[in-house]
Amino acid sequence: MPKIREVLYQHAKGNSQRLISRSLNISRDTVRKYIAFAKQENFNISVSDVELNSIAAKLEKELYKNEPAQKASAMSILSGYEQEISDWLEQRSITHTQIQRLLLAEGIKVSTRSINRYIDKAFPKTPKSTIHITTEPGQEGQVDFGHVGEMRDTSGKNRKLYVFVMTLSHSRYRYVEFTFSQGQVSWAQLHINAFKFFRGVPARIILDNLKAGVIKPDIYDPTLNETYSELSRFYGFTIDPAKAYKPEHKGKVERSIRIVREQLIAGKSYQTITQANIEAVLWCKNEISHRVCSTTGFKPIDLFLSEEKQHLIDIPSGLFDMPIWTVCKVHKDHHFTAMRNFYSVPTQHIGKEISVRVGLKTVSAYFKHQIIKTHPRNHDTGKWITDKKDYPKSVLYHLENTPQKCLDASAIIGDATYQVVAKTLDTGGRIDLRKAQAILRLAEKYSNDRLEAACLRAVSYDNYAYKAITNILKNKLDQQPTQSFGVVKAKDIQDSAYIRDAKEYSSDMEVNYA
Repeated sequence: MPKIREVLYQHAKGNSQRLISRSLNISRDTVRKYIAFAKQENFNISVSDVELNSIAAKLEKELYKNEPAQKASAMSILSGYEQEISDWLEQRSITHTQIQRLLLAEGIKVSTRSINRYIDKAFPKTPKSTIHITTEPGQEGQVDFGHVGEMRDTSGKNRKLYVFVMTLSHSRYRYVEFTFSQGQVSWAQLHINAFKFFRGVPARIILDNLKAGVIKPDIYDPTLNETYSELSRFYGFTIDPAKAYKPEHKGKVERSIRIVREQLIAGKSYQTITQANIEAVLWCKNEISHRVCSTTGFKPIDLFLSEEKQHLIDIPSGLFDMPIWTVCKVHKDHHFTAMRNFYSVPTQHIGKEISVRVGLKTVSAYFKHQIIKTHPRNHDTGKWITDKKDYPKSVLYHLENTPQKCLDASAIIGDATYQVVAKTLDTGGRIDLRKAQAILRLAEKYSNDRLEAACLRAVSYDNYAYKAITNILKNKLDQQPTQSFGVVKAKDIQDSAYIRDAKEYSSDMEVNYA
């Protein structure tokens, strides 16, 4: 209708049909048809606006009276399913294409494009936004760690190359270092190197949820890596992990990895990683720090020297005992393996998993956050570091009572006991040592005097068996008269009380040689 009214209006103003066709982008046949119909309705150049609208309305009705009714628009159709679409959008992994399939299953055929338009209009999303946070001098540093390519190590092997960047949030002064490792020790050492570069420590470090820093991300209670925690306590800074998958939470350092790729990697070639790191330090000191930052309006080096440097925490004196934390299982032999050496813990921890801290000088074992053992660290390989007190009493008794100790203890009890123990230890076998220890333990049950008497009787009968001695004590034979230990055994067979006279045999038997 607006187009019909405009045609009639321009005709009333005296415009030619050619001009009306060109200005409204319609054919001259259409213009002539509209004017012819208007003349039938007594249209003239002096007609009023009300009459013009009436004629235009009649013309529109006449033109479209024979056309079928228009189909309902996709928007109006989808508006009838607003609640269903809202419920679907709440579900995980839903897509607009899947919503189209679900509607089609209900007999509603609309295009994905129509669904996209409807959802954008009916369920508008809150636009993403950030805020600018002003950071006081010395209060915050942001760190980032990223992969920047490959480089040959000293052995000539191609390895993944990573870059570490720490940026001071107030001045934007930064430190950059390349490394081949993402491990906990490397991560801690990179922080130490950055603190030395700045000659101070920021009060808070914001970092990604890298495993070397954060073992288990959580918006409220993240689990921090123990090595990193010790580093923070030694240098006095607070660890402040950013929310997972939220790079904007550390926006002051986020673009640094890309800048390093563009300015320190692209088009350049380094012979060694050492050469690359020398170049990186020079770039931090002399180039990037002397460019005006668009956010602050100042050069980072100027803000650092004039405002931030004096607010950093002083680097503590002394050497940080760089620890390596790991989880180990205690084996049946009472030992766990750490850095290719073996360290003992008490018996009750056999079969359990324990946390182990390997420091520069000590190796400490923890169970449920309680320390259970500390050993001096051995920097060799394949060494067994054992505290015998970790063994049970039965094992400890066997280990501590060496052959010499057994002989010394038996000499205190008496000569007969000494002779029995010495005879038992002649072969030097382990079973003989256990036997000697068992004989000496009889004194705990029967007393030294009775054991000495029992051993005297055993020596007299030339019987050194452990069971023989225990039987003597059980049956109280040690309390019966026994030859003095000093009596020498019969040298002549006639003196023996256990051998019958030869004449007794001749009367009892006849020898038949037939």
